[in-house]
Amino acid sequence: MKTSMAILYGRVSHLQRQYKDRDMATLSQTSKMPSKSISISAFLCNNGSKFAEIEGSVCHECYARRGFYHMPSVKKAMNTRLEFMQSTTFVSEMVGMLENERLFRWFDSGDIQDEKMGHDILDVCEQTPWCQHWLPSKEYTWWSAILKVRKLPSNVALRMSTPMDDRRPISGYPCSSTTFTHEDSPANVGAVCEAHLNKEKHGEYTCGISGKHDHVCRKCWDSSVDNIAYPKRYNKKKGQ
Repeated sequence: MKTSMAILYGRVSHLQRQYKDRDMATLSQTSKMPSKSISISAFLCNNGSKFAEIEGSVCHECYARRGFYHMPSVKKAMNTRLEFMQSTTFVSEMVGMLENERLFRWFDSGDIQDEKMGHDILDVCEQTPWCQHWLPSKEYTWWSAILKVRKLPSNVALRMSTPMDDRRPISGYPCSSTTFTHEDSPANVGAVCEAHLNKEKHGEYTCGISGKHDHVCRKCWDSSVDNIAYPKRYNKKKGQ
């Protein structure tokens, strides 16, 4: 009995180390957010790549298609994450990596690549009921097909983004997000992202940390918040 327990413990410890190692190589912790996230190349976005060419779209001048995202090391890491998300062990390994997480964001860069990836992500969400998932996307057709055959888990805020700035929230989906360029914009509805307020007062573009910032917001992860409105952020320096 003791031998069996020792073998079992050894296997569990091995899996924990495996998930931890994969976690360190796969998940990221951006300065803005209070949670870990996962990303792939924004150049692989199906709809986003089309919108990126259109001035006035939410993807025009996308931050994830500029700057250090062109560095070879970053591209390599993105490719590794894509391979992981398309692997047969993705769901089980991802569930293990989220064991101690209470918030998680999908795609701080990139989007689902097909319906299967969307289904796999929802499988992960269903198996991690202790974690609130923020899942932004512009892949309307794929998500419409997915939601016709399965129910969205209650711990997921699937936020479908409007394709253009200053447009009303897109309908037909559980949650949405919009981007506005002026205060009286029809897109400036619902809860407004507070990260820019911390930037103005504290010099940090962040969702906020209790006791450190005046504005602490977790609404993007909250599926009861219908729409999140983001002020448009442009880098106006040429060549960037």
